[in-house]
Amino acid sequence: MRLHPVRNVLESCVAWRLLLVTVLLCGLPRPVTGYFDLFLNHSEMIKLMGIEADLFYVRDGAVNDYAMSFVVPMKPGIDFLQFSWQSRTAYPLPYTISVHFDDNDGALQHPELDIQTSGIIPRTVESFTVHLVCWGNITKEVPVGIHLHVEGPPKHNDTKLIIKRNKICIKGMFPARNRLPAAEIAPQQGPALLGAAACALGLVLVVGLIASAMYVRARKQIRQDSLHTSFTTAAYGSHQNVFIRLDPLGRPPSANSGSYATIASLNKYPISESKKSWFRSTPSPSPYATALLPLGQNGATMGTESVYAKPESVCPSRVSYYASSQLTQVYSLSTPARSIHSNGSNPKDKLRRIAVSPGTIICQQLVQEGTYGRIYSGILHHPLGETRDVLIKTVVDGASLSQVAYLLSEGSTMCGISHPNILFPVAAVTELSGPPKVAYPLTAKGNLKLYLQSCREIGIQNSQLSTRQLVEFGLQVARGISHLHSLGVLHKDIATRNCVLDIELNVRVCDNALSRDVFPNDYHCLGDNENRPVKWMALETLEKKFFTASSDIWSLGVLLWELATLAAMPFEEVDCFELSAYLRDGYRLAQPVNCPDEFYTVMSCCWLADYKQRPSFPQLIAYLHDFHDDLGKYI
Repeated sequence: MRLHPVRNVLESCVAWRLLLVTVLLCGLPRPVTGYFDLFLNHSEMIKLMGIEADLFYVRDGAVNDYAMSFVVPMKPGIDFLQFSWQSRTAYPLPYTISVHFDDNDGALQHPELDIQTSGIIPRTVESFTVHLVCWGNITKEVPVGIHLHVEGPPKHNDTKLIIKRNKICIKGMFPARNRLPAAEIAPQQGPALLGAAACALGLVLVVGLIASAMYVRARKQIRQDSLHTSFTTAAYGSHQNVFIRLDPLGRPPSANSGSYATIASLNKYPISESKKSWFRSTPSPSPYATALLPLGQNGATMGTESVYAKPESVCPSRVSYYASSQLTQVYSLSTPARSIHSNGSNPKDKLRRIAVSPGTIICQQLVQEGTYGRIYSGILHHPLGETRDVLIKTVVDGASLSQVAYLLSEGSTMCGISHPNILFPVAAVTELSGPPKVAYPLTAKGNLKLYLQSCREIGIQNSQLSTRQLVEFGLQVARGISHLHSLGVLHKDIATRNCVLDIELNVRVCDNALSRDVFPNDYHCLGDNENRPVKWMALETLEKKFFTASSDIWSLGVLLWELATLAAMPFEEVDCFELSAYLRDGYRLAQPVNCPDEFYTVMSCCWLADYKQRPSFPQLIAYLHDFHDDLGKYI
């Protein structure tokens, strides 16, 4: 029994000797956390996708399957890709690299690499470039695959990668270094041949112009006849039209035909023949109630006196109302004295400054979901152990890099902007090892569009949502957008879907990240593969893609119309491809039932065809502020 401990000690000594021999022969076993990195740095990502983030395909030897699933589009004009890589081990890492592409039409030149197709991965961070240049002879999207094979250290697996790209080639966009001389492109022709060609071309142009003019005239007549029929046959009990037409002086007709009964009551009120016109010089009763009116027997209104009427028009080109002394005072309410965004730095840089580790933002309950985007309520963990309830915007695992880039780019728009009517991000996960996340302060009542629609479903009487409250919503949105403009930021997508409500019914304007996915019916493509909020866009934006502060004014007018209709769809009966022609012909959204004349007048001035004639945000804030106060006096 006493010999057993001695035997155990001897056996342990033998085992340690065997381990020592193994170490001497094979070397110390050491953990290998990875043996090379391959990534696109943030400057390359800004060039490709407009986002400030590093995209790692391999990090410390671990392949990022999420990033490998991306098929990155290469826009026209971008002819090269620059990758960065580095060996993370003392062993030499041999590699082989090649570029494959599927192009039977000769749209893409043969890809070129500025490194050898085989060699050793450098031990310091270096870059290599893949050149993808189009011929310019055809419009095509060419799939490209960059194949990389890296031999691992001894007793480790090799790494095989296929990085996918789609190179977009445009016909007529020739690379500068490969353009043919002018003599080869257009050889000289004889004078007689050139003269004959010019005559034939002129004849074709004349015939084409005549045919086009006849077609446009016929289409215009058909459109006007259709609108006239729809306008004159609309009634409160049926599905009403949602557009009107201004007279030659730019004045809307009397608001007899609303589109949806929304504000204060669903009852119709008698409309006097002497109703106020667009240019009203003397006050006259308004037929529209502006608050929840007490009802008598059988639902009849108690009394025939108007609740509120204001004699003045707000159209800036007609009256001098905006020169009032209250203008500066009211505008000062909308612009804080200090702003952390006033230093003019890039918002994308600010998104990187609020970046946190992926485990800091935890998604809990799904709030809204689209095809690739999701909005959650969740928790943000602070470094000191505190937690905060937040709203989280993210994408699904199968989202493309373009969709990821759009989320981060739009999420950075409000970053660093502090204002009571702006919803700004408080944290973000920008590492692309998984889906990115952008966290915002959690709002109790959520999306404004959904809230208004829920009020319409339960009935305006039950929701206790008065006209004065709706005007206050519009005033708060105007203050938030005005602050953005003071910082040189155009929103470009002002709508109720891009606003939220807190517990105290304060409206906060937010970015439009994921709006195209969560509210797909509000966005349309006009044939250029880009979804836009067509029915909220100004006339000059539809025709020329021209964005200004005045185009945001137009969109705000549509938002006010949404408030008055409890988030009805504007121009629901109009095809998106025909909307530009309708607006050019003078047609606009009609005055909703029970909408006060003064409120609708504000909307109408936002929709003036000449953007220089539209009111500014300080002017709108001044008028809405007075209108809101006056509603409180008369209720």
